[in-house]
Amino acid sequence: MTEIDFITALAEFTTRTPETLTLQDDLAAVGVDSIGIFEFSMKVEDELGREIQFNENVKTVQDLFDCINAAVLDHA
Repeated sequence: MTEIDFITALAEFTTRTPETLTLQDDLAAVGVDSIGIFEFSMKVEDELGREIQFNENVKTVQDLFDCINAAVLDHA
């Protein structure tokens, strides 16, 4: 999943548009709580056909992107 694809998909779960969402943003600040992370992960898992593992340290958009990339690399 490219950064642009990720940002575009995540924007649906935030209070931001893809154009204003950055990897440095705090998830809580853009309106993504633990339920939002779960809902987003389900969408990505369906699209990628891979399970995404998250930990309690996912606080930023970058953290979430890193978890998704790790899942993709683990199954490559």
